[in-house]
Amino acid sequence: MILVLIFIAVTLSMLYLKWKYFTTHSPIPSLSPQFLFGNLLQSGVLNGVSPPHILAAFKKRFGDVFQFWVGPSRFIIVNNIVDVEHIFTHRHIYDQGDIFIEKFSVSYPNSLISTKETLDGEDISKKNELLRALRDMISSIMPIIYLPTIVAKIYVTLSLRQRRARKVIERYIDKMIQHELAASSESVVQRKRTSLIASLVDALQNNQKLESIKSEEEKKGKMQNKRIRLKFTDHELSCFFSYLSIGLSRDEVLDEMVAFLVAGFESTSSTLAWFIHLMSKHPQVQQKIKTELMNDNNLQRLSLDRLDSLIYLDCVINEVFRFCPPTTGTIRTLTIDDRLPSSDVQLFKGESVLIPFHNLAHDARYWSIDPEIFYPERFLGEDKNHHPYALIPFGGGHRQCIGQELARFELKVIAARLMQYVTFGDGGIQVNAGGHSVGLAVIPKHVGVTIDVTE
Repeated sequence: MILVLIFIAVTLSMLYLKWKYFTTHSPIPSLSPQFLFGNLLQSGVLNGVSPPHILAAFKKRFGDVFQFWVGPSRFIIVNNIVDVEHIFTHRHIYDQGDIFIEKFSVSYPNSLISTKETLDGEDISKKNELLRALRDMISSIMPIIYLPTIVAKIYVTLSLRQRRARKVIERYIDKMIQHELAASSESVVQRKRTSLIASLVDALQNNQKLESIKSEEEKKGKMQNKRIRLKFTDHELSCFFSYLSIGLSRDEVLDEMVAFLVAGFESTSSTLAWFIHLMSKHPQVQQKIKTELMNDNNLQRLSLDRLDSLIYLDCVINEVFRFCPPTTGTIRTLTIDDRLPSSDVQLFKGESVLIPFHNLAHDARYWSIDPEIFYPERFLGEDKNHHPYALIPFGGGHRQCIGQELARFELKVIAARLMQYVTFGDGGIQVNAGGHSVGLAVIPKHVGVTIDVTE
């Protein structure tokens, strides 16, 4: 009898889960989700097909708006640029994706925002140690994206690889904190103007007991306000720094700085890998960059003014971002019911929409020159005044990447230096085929180039 009751309870639970999470309740077109897997098996995600290619195929099949299930998580994919602009410009209706907050907090429960900071003054072996730790951390995070939140928390708790990586990263971060704490008051004032890390460390509570004796109401209020602190307009940044004046616990500062490193590490390196791959495939573009760099007959000096004058290099970097966006897309969760203006699709409070960067950047409706070809000159002519939301590699609206200007600057500096001294050649179709390999960022799967160093 007990076994029968257990069987009935399990069956009813599975039927409820199937109905709740893996059944289509909306008229929006989609593939019918499979139990536990959603569309992951049907689409080929678990077989190595990249999300950008999958979302492009679904768009071709279902149109501008469709549903997609990542396990039990359901997303409404929006590809029409008028609807995308509506989402980004109605910030109080479309807020930060709930799934982002849930998944991110599994690994970084005390983190408030994400950006990037660099480490200086370490020898090569130590940098390699940090590099390995960052890669291990990113690799261990990937399963969290596809797992239910409860299972993901168990996974993180049991993951020895992530715990080891986190210890290494935190050791380096502790050095950064100590370095900032040792700075003079005059230096701190200057650093806070340009470094978010300096502001975070300056907000570190002198008395760590203060955090431990806070009431549960205060801590709960702090967590409830976390979403507000993720917004990045000028006014909100001002509010955020005012919040920092209250003081942060050491755990909050550590989690924040770990998030900076992880969020900024793979996306920037993946774009650089795409740059190298694309230069090897397009030698005429590479030569134009070199010609622009040689115009002043000064190969060594790269001043800020000189960098600003490299217009064609800006076009190349924009085209790399357009041709191969570093991430799949961005997510927003509705705070109230809304209807999309162009597609006339009704959306409801609590639903999550995903805006796919690759689809927008490769949609022929929004580009005068064929978007399937790599052509940096498009930004000097017909596509110079493209729709602003057709190219959003760092997202859009009030939650776009806070570190995008730093990312663009460092990519331009590295690309310029490489083009001054290095020429990349195509290593052949077998080893330099490109393709997508998806982690936290979309990186080229096969890159094999020849390198000719200029003396």
